[in-house]
Amino acid sequence: MVICTLFLSVLSCSSSNNDSNDSSINSQILNLLNDHRADLDLPTLAFNAYATTLAEEHSLYMATQDKLSYDNSHQRAELLFQAENPIKMGESVASKYKTADNVVEAMLNNLDHKNNIEADFTHIGIGVSKSESGINYFSFIFLKK
Repeated sequence: MVICTLFLSVLSCSSSNNDSNDSSINSQILNLLNDHRADLDLPTLAFNAYATTLAEEHSLYMATQDKLSYDNSHQRAELLFQAENPIKMGESVASKYKTADNVVEAMLNNLDHKNNIEADFTHIGIGVSKSESGINYFSFIFLKK
């Protein structure tokens, strides 16, 4: 039996740290998430290429709109289930954070995000995009395979 669960949570706060929106931020975020999971004796999350593509597309969409959203989340879930056949998935979004440390700390201080991070997911897709106004938009797609 396949269980289809979609967890959605929103986090949007400001940060005053220096900008570090570069290609390594996804790896930094994953390392921080996995460090937290290791502290709880949870297995590490692995990058999933397709979930990452969907997360990147959604982050770019939010940056283009300059608005935090879950627009089209059902379509992303449908595409992910068709392509990857996960047992379940979850999604979180955030904006305005400048560093991996900032966004992960904020996520861990939000119950819905923390629940996604600490759930029995096995894979993750992470997308980050900066709007023309300079705001970082983050998308996280969690899945269990």
